[in-house]
Amino acid sequence: MSGINEEDSYWNQVEAFINQANEACDAADPGIVAAALLNAAARFNAFVVAHSSLDKNEFAEDVEGTTNYLTGRFREHLKEHMEDYREHYTSLIGNRELPAEE
Repeated sequence: MSGINEEDSYWNQVEAFINQANEACDAADPGIVAAALLNAAARFNAFVVAHSSLDKNEFAEDVEGTTNYLTGRFREHLKEHMEDYREHYTSLIGNRELPAEE
């Protein structure tokens, strides 16, 4: 990984996961894709914590704190992105109007 710093690597991974999710939406409902991505992130984070633990006891001791940390980070990221969409809705989503009543 020569020539790329951790921050660039991080953002490259973020973009790659978003691109893969967008492509998956071609064949599946976006709600299903979002749920699958959330589940995959949870599963992978559990693996990372377990893998980095010295043993099962250390892992068990880390579960509550790590769960609180990760859910807090998810909440922060989600709030930040929701605010971004609120502020830039038209440029990100486009103009949507309610259908005319018959």
